[in-house]
Amino acid sequence: MANEREIKNRIVATKNIKQITKAMEAVAAVKMRKSEQAALATRPYALAALQILKNLSGSASLRTETDLATLSPLLAQRPVTKIALIVVTSDKGLAGAFNSNVLRRAEEFIKNAPANTEIQIISVGKKAKSHFEYAKKSILKHFEGIGDLAKLNETEPIAKFLEQLFAEEKTDQVVFIFTNFLSVLKQEVLTRSLLPFSEKTLEEIVKNTVPLRGRYSGIPNALGLTTDNLPYIFEPSAEQVLRQLLPHLFYVETHQIILEANASEHSSRMVAMKNASQNAVELVEELTLSYNKARQAKITKELLEIANV
Repeated sequence: MANEREIKNRIVATKNIKQITKAMEAVAAVKMRKSEQAALATRPYALAALQILKNLSGSASLRTETDLATLSPLLAQRPVTKIALIVVTSDKGLAGAFNSNVLRRAEEFIKNAPANTEIQIISVGKKAKSHFEYAKKSILKHFEGIGDLAKLNETEPIAKFLEQLFAEEKTDQVVFIFTNFLSVLKQEVLTRSLLPFSEKTLEEIVKNTVPLRGRYSGIPNALGLTTDNLPYIFEPSAEQVLRQLLPHLFYVETHQIILEANASEHSSRMVAMKNASQNAVELVEELTLSYNKARQAKITKELLEIANV
């Protein structure tokens, strides 16, 4: 058994760690609330934009894939030989399983990719970059330093790079792996294909934009938005509106993904720091008990020595 001094030093060190984790928990809670509000505030807008695009692409004059492909390179359907995989992680650690869950899903995606398919890794966040560099995997492009409350101009370079990559036929599909925010205690890793746009991918995006579980599952529906076809009148024409809307929609959806990941990151960090603080409290109690036992044993030993004199 350790002596009294060693145990007392461990108690002091554990209490100091507890103070740090409590402070980090408080900071993460503030950031989580702000990033959560930002992510939830953009969901109705993203859902409305997606719904309009779904109605546009499903209009009578734009039903065939050939017609759609002539309007925008973002609609071009090609045989998939190259996949741009965007892995969204954080720049900082101490966020529980937030980063490891995303990276595990990315590794599974790469492992299960069809034969003769090139996976072009694009990392967002320092943790993704460090992981793939350690695994000696080539990274096509890296982005980092996006703020906790990401603005559109911070995520726009990511969307522009991907748009150019797809438009120039340097990749055939754009897939995001990120963490979707459901609630403070619940986040889930999603694999979402954004490009090329198609009615099927749009339906999946609309479905995943509205969480099926969690406290905020019904927020986008508060605006009366559904995935049913709605009557629209397009001026000057559906084709021209679609051509102008597609790049903007892609930017909005990319921005929404980053916001969801930010909210999930801070939620995971807050929970992790709360658990660490609770573990510190329990450890202090155990060490205090050990300290009292060691102190009592010392006193008993001294009394025995006095009695034997």
